[in-house]
Amino acid sequence: MADPTTVRLSDSFHIGRASRYANPEFEDQSLPIIYGDLTIPSRENAGAYALPKIDSADGGVYCVAAHEISGAVALFDDDGRVEPESYSLELARNYQSKGAIATAAFADPPKGRVTAVCKGRKNDSGALIENPAEVIHDLMTSVWGFTEQDLDMQALSRAATSATALGYRAGGIILDDHAPADVLTSLLGDFLGRYEIDSFGRLKIHIAGEKPSAMSPQKVLPRFGQSRIEAEMARDTVINQVPVLYARDYPGARYIKHDDGSASRNRSSQRLYGVRRPPQSPLRLEWVRRGSVAATVQSRIVARYHEPTRMLTIEDDSLRALEIEPDDYLAYSVPWMRSNKLEPLVNQIGEVIEVSYDLGEQGMELKIRDTGFFLTSSPLLDGSITLEGGRLLGAERDAATYA
Repeated sequence: MADPTTVRLSDSFHIGRASRYANPEFEDQSLPIIYGDLTIPSRENAGAYALPKIDSADGGVYCVAAHEISGAVALFDDDGRVEPESYSLELARNYQSKGAIATAAFADPPKGRVTAVCKGRKNDSGALIENPAEVIHDLMTSVWGFTEQDLDMQALSRAATSATALGYRAGGIILDDHAPADVLTSLLGDFLGRYEIDSFGRLKIHIAGEKPSAMSPQKVLPRFGQSRIEAEMARDTVINQVPVLYARDYPGARYIKHDDGSASRNRSSQRLYGVRRPPQSPLRLEWVRRGSVAATVQSRIVARYHEPTRMLTIEDDSLRALEIEPDDYLAYSVPWMRSNKLEPLVNQIGEVIEVSYDLGEQGMELKIRDTGFFLTSSPLLDGSITLEGGRLLGAERDAATYA
């Protein structure tokens, strides 16, 4: 039977339209749902999105956002920036008793189309919602009609912590009818995250932390023979430069900012493999507006993919890793394979990419990306070891066998 959460995420969400009000200019205009700080990057002559006119009487009333917003609004018409004294701005107005929205009422009609930049939705504490995980929580519970029982709140908290540590800030607008799954894919993808539905039917999101290679593995697998493992060196995965477009301009259906990725490129990798960019280059980061965030995304992709990736598929009938999920880390031993330093791969640390189960055959299959790191030994300084330069203190590979 299909999971109800998955089905609901795939259903179309119909955004509010100007038709709900008594005298709109165009009934089909959507009421924008805004997150983050759209005032970045700053603009002098035009806004980042167009405002629907929800009341055509007199100079007109425009919907700045379909909800209360966090201040800092600038409006523009065809002549450029509109002086604040030309309109009356209300950040939270129960207009025509249809619910709280942000409005701008003009005494005299502006010239042509009105566009805006502003700061978006606020949380219960009055702070701007811009952490990507917090944006997802608000979308799920305040916009799409889900409850917190539909979310893995622990995974959400971990994702929010990771996003904060990396300096991730989301900024974007929802202007069209959509499936929530499409928005989740776009939003998390811009910050190198993903989502899944867990065994309890809850949405579980992942945003990898700042130093994933330093994470402790959740499990140590037994040693495997050649019949249980397939390995390949995926050279076509090399990426050593990441051009990006960011800060979307919604009226023009384009992006304000471009970075060719030269600052974060890996020159050593380019000397070995040539300039290797993502297949769909430049990346279009719809939910990124800050140059610092775009630079973090670029550098993290290059750091992870500037060398060919060793991928392993392991058939495990021990079921030791039964609770392992994608993005988890585990230690595995394949002593007949070698590291870059020609060491046997013993207690090597890998990142789980895919997990599939065959409980009928009492087994599972793991697809793992080799991180290049391994478990290290920690000998006691109890006098049994002489420090004569023949050992690495705390940095030697742990060669123990874990049955």
